[in-house]
Amino acid sequence: MGELTKTLVLDEEAFDKGVEEFAELSTKISKLRKDIEDMLTTIESGFDTPAGHKFIDSCKNNLLEPLDKQEAVVKHISDTLKQCRQEYSSVFSEYNELVQLINN
Repeated sequence: MGELTKTLVLDEEAFDKGVEEFAELSTKISKLRKDIEDMLTTIESGFDTPAGHKFIDSCKNNLLEPLDKQEAVVKHISDTLKQCRQEYSSVFSEYNELVQLINN
C-alpha cells in the first residue's frame, strides 16, 4: 500500500494577508497617481509654452498612463483575491476540521 508522504498546508492567514496587502497596494498606487497629478497641475502654470506643454504631456504619458495600467492590474488581483477568499472560506473551515480530526 502507498503511504502519504506529502503534507498539504492551507495557510488561511497568509491568504488573508495577501488579500489585505494587494488592497493596500491598490490604494497606495491611487494616492501616488493623485499626488503626481496634483504636482503636474501645480507646475503646469510655469510651463505655459509649447515646449512646456510638451513636457507636461510627456510627464502625463510616461508617469500617469503606466500608473493607471498598474493600478488596474493590482486592483483586478485584489478584487479576485477577495472573491476567492469568500469562495474558499468553506475549504478553509473544512480543512481546519479535517486537521482537528486527524490530530485527535
